[in-house]
Amino acid sequence: MIEALFASLFPVFTLIALGAWLGRTTELFDGSALAGLVSAVGIPALLLHSVLEMNIQVGQMMSLIGATVVWLLLMALLTWAVLKCLKLPVRQYLSAVVNPNTGNMGVPVCFALFGPAALGPAMIISSIIQVSHFTLGVGCLSGRLSARDLIRNGPVVALLVGVVLVVFEVSPPAPVRSTLEQLGAITIPIMLMQLGSSLARLTLADLGSVLKPLFLSVYRPVAGAVIALLLVWFWPLSELEGQVLVVQSAMSVAVLSYVLAVRYDGPSQDIALMIPLSLVVSLVVAVAFILL
Repeated sequence: MIEALFASLFPVFTLIALGAWLGRTTELFDGSALAGLVSAVGIPALLLHSVLEMNIQVGQMMSLIGATVVWLLLMALLTWAVLKCLKLPVRQYLSAVVNPNTGNMGVPVCFALFGPAALGPAMIISSIIQVSHFTLGVGCLSGRLSARDLIRNGPVVALLVGVVLVVFEVSPPAPVRSTLEQLGAITIPIMLMQLGSSLARLTLADLGSVLKPLFLSVYRPVAGAVIALLLVWFWPLSELEGQVLVVQSAMSVAVLSYVLAVRYDGPSQDIALMIPLSLVVSLVVAVAFILL
């Protein structure tokens, strides 16, 4: 089992390390062009293709979406209470601690652990978390909610298109599905290398004050996984969907949370430190869940 897990996760770590090296030594990840290509083309294509290949009923899809939304609400309530107890500003930390890195970490990890069948559920969950980033995240940090950013979000649009196609039982022609598959194939490798590049470029102003980020780095994956485990016990999900929800819920603090914190003058240094710390914890939690 350990050997199989190592074989599954080796490409993930290799691509992250490659991205970190390229980020430090080249200009390949400079600017927003590559990230824009992935978010505007790669992720929507991968999501839409995965949904179409799932052979999922609309009821199952809505059940998974509902479970993700309920998980977000429970995680937000618990985190609000924890932040209050720690006397930390809720608006500045809530989104970063609640929203996991389901995109460029969670999707590849689920693919590595559970195979291609996990891509559909993982991408659906990731799309809901994307919505949370642009509602809870932007709303908390900026004090306002931008519906325009949400409507222009590629993965959200792809999810809505997928739901419509499933509801009306419309199957696109084979050439269209093949095109979506090829466009989506660029996504996971680039996402992992982007994550490595982002981690390699994070700057930390004060390494002395680590207790607060360290606690939240452990809390984020552990609390997320525990809430998801409790939820899947009574929520009508398939075994694979439940496993994917738990692993996605256990992922680390998202790089997008750092980007938003920088943009809206949030606690960017704390969040920068939380990303690599919570990444280690999240992988330990995910592997422990699979082994147990």
